[in-house]
Amino acid sequence: MARLTANGIGIEYDIHGPEGGEPVVLVMGLGAQMIRWSMDMVGDLAGRGYRVVRFDNRDVGL
Repeated sequence: MARLTANGIGIEYDIHGPEGGEPVVLVMGLGAQMIRWSMDMVGDLAGRGYRVVRFDNRDVGL
């Protein structure tokens, strides 16, 4: 997983799929980590050519 920092706040994220793929951003509901998105589903979307981005909401997860 990667981490970005903006305005002093760190957010964990990861990206799967081809660089040129159409982006799909998975936003998890309140209070749940990005890892709740099944890797089977993420892998299926990436395998179909999508660039899948998932992230932890602020103050949730890593």
